[in-house]
Amino acid sequence: MAMIEFNHVNKFYGQFEALKDINLNIERGEVVSIIGPSGSGKSTLLRTINGLETIQDGQLIVNGFDLADKKTNINTIRRDVGMVFQHFNLYANKTIIENITLAPHIVQKRDNDKLKVEAMKLLEMVGLADQADKYPKQLSGGQKQRIAIARALAMNPKAILFDEPTSALDPEMIGDVLEVMKKVAKQDVTMVVVTHEMGFAREMADRVVFMDEGQILEVSDNPVEFFNNPTEPRAKSFLSKVIAR
Repeated sequence: MAMIEFNHVNKFYGQFEALKDINLNIERGEVVSIIGPSGSGKSTLLRTINGLETIQDGQLIVNGFDLADKKTNINTIRRDVGMVFQHFNLYANKTIIENITLAPHIVQKRDNDKLKVEAMKLLEMVGLADQADKYPKQLSGGQKQRIAIARALAMNPKAILFDEPTSALDPEMIGDVLEVMKKVAKQDVTMVVVTHEMGFAREMADRVVFMDEGQILEVSDNPVEFFNNPTEPRAKSFLSKVIAR
């Protein structure tokens, strides 16, 4: 069973159709990068996966749960599907280690002392073990985003959604965040990444999904071949503008 299944999914904002007949299966442990021009529906598609956006038509199944079924508890899905936002969304009044341990302690009822040990291991993984007792305002944007990734991992999720995680960062900070994402990609966790970082998509994704105007126009399970020779004219045009040749 796939981790995420889109079957003829449509999403409207009033009369505007943001997602048009989306069909996509994402397998467990797979790394999928979603690319395309601004306004193409990438983030909307991502946000439907954990119920931040609702769909009007079709079927969306996440970890075996049908999001259109009124019996489905969205919080059950969110326990297994982490989210890393564009603007970090850390708790300003909590220390870094408290940001990481809070959700697993409250939601999963896990022991706080054990969580602190696990949190320190995560902080070591993202290269910020020395920042555990600081507050978010004391960190740079790149550091905050690495903390946000550690926080998502603390829930032991089956999948993590990344919504343009580097777009709010200064250029010199992007590399550190991408290095952490590469470490996550090597673990057994499903990753769905909306990104403008074509290098990450080429190097780390198992599949690349190209979207435009609310539609999936091309899906490739050979990212290198896709970037070298996309089949869709719209994808060719997009890549010619974002990749220096």
